[in-house]
Parts: sequence; structure tokens; C-alpha cells
Amino acid sequence: MVLRRQPRGAAFAAPCLFLALLLCSGFANAAAVDVNPVRLDLTRTGVSAELRIRNEDSTPVSMDVVAMEWTQSDLGEDRLVTSDEILAVPPIFTVQPGAEQVVRVAMLGKANLEAERTFRLLITELAPPEGPQGSGVTMRLQISIPVFVAPQAGSAAPNIQVQSVQRTDQGSYVSLRNDGNGHVKLRSVSITGSAGTFPAEGQKPVGQARYILPGATVGFMIPGKVGVPERVDITSDRDGSWGHDVVYSE
Repeated sequence: MVLRRQPRGAAFAAPCLFLALLLCSGFANAAAVDVNPVRLDLTRTGVSAELRIRNEDSTPVSMDVVAMEWTQSDLGEDRLVTSDEILAVPPIFTVQPGAEQVVRVAMLGKANLEAERTFRLLITELAPPEGPQGSGVTMRLQISIPVFVAPQAGSAAPNIQVQSVQRTDQGSYVSLRNDGNGHVKLRSVSITGSAGTFPAEGQKPVGQARYILPGATVGFMIPGKVGVPERVDITSDRDGSWGHDVVYSE
């Protein structure tokens, strides 16, 4: 996947990655970096994986790599905290035009006995040498690569449950809980009610590319007017699908 710096206001999308544009003084021409793979899976402590970063630009690109532990709050918000349990070598490097840098990644900390552990590698383009002041805006690329560490015992798999469904003026608010020991990356969340289903054919799905980590709860507003919600269906990119009837307590 080739990632490019974009001028202000330009659309920027990249599946599987969180991206940020950082602003500083100076003017930036477009740059391109190819990152492969877009996720890393580590089976146990001490086993390494490789991340390949290729500079498709005509000028050198310098980057640094910082490991972050990745969790989610009770409201499903992503939280990143600097971690020394993931080793990335080299942590700082410069890639010449047309060249490729291999970053080796390994787990130094302890894997969880029963549940998957989750991290992210933040790969940030370092600021270029300062040019004439007032010459414009430099946009630096930041790439976030998910890293999943398998549990020591057995394999990791998600188990998605419907925690609650609430009707609102905007649609239906659905809370999903991951009771499994592994993450899930969603493809869509749909809801069927007494007046129809959302999304219907041609409508944009809800929840696309959203992660739910083990033990976390994430909420989605499903905007369709479906009447009384009766069923929620969840599909994922690679971990299967789940369907749950909506149960109303007396």
C-alpha cells in the first residue's frame, strides 16, 4: 500500500491504517511511502516479524518508530500508551529514493496466558531540514500499524454479543461487546426491524473497518428508520459473522 502526503483539504483514505497529518513550517512536495504488511501477528514472545517500508519518492525520507500498547475504554475509545514491551529495530532510519528499509519487530514482554494482547507501531515521518520561513506548510505522514500477540494457551478468536439496542430520533444505537479472547475488525453492522433493514441495498454500511478488542464494548449509531429493532447482524473481515435477535426485558 502506497501512502502519500496530501496537500491541505485533499481526501485521504487507507484501509487497515490510522493516519494523521502533522503540520509544521515549510513547504512539502508530495511524498510516497509503501508499507507492507499493514498488520503484524506475533505468535509468542521472542518471535520476530518484518515490516518493509519502501520510499517511492524522489527524495530521502526519515522516519521513527514508537511502540504503543493499544486498549479501548469502556466507551470503545482507542487508547495508546507508550510501551517498551514491543521492540522495533531500527527505531530511527532514513530511506533513500527507491530503497527499502526492513524493521524487525518482536515481543519482549509476556504474552497473556489466555487472551490476545494488542499494540500499535506509530511510524512518523521526521521533519525535513528547515527551509525559508513563511514558505508554507509541511505535512508529515504518521502511520499506525496494528500488532497482535497471540495468547500463550490456545488460539485467539472474537465472540461478538449485542449488549444493548436503543431507539433514538437519529436511528438505533447498538452496543456490541467482544466476549472472546481475540480482536475483530468489522465489515458491517446491520439492523432489521418491524419497518425494514439498514443498510439496504446501495446504502453505506455502518462499522466498516472498526476494531473491537477483547473485552471491549463499542457503540454504533445505525441511522435507518427500521421501526422496532428485532435483529442485529455483524460481519467481519476475516473472523466470521454473528446474528442476534433483540431481546426486550419486561
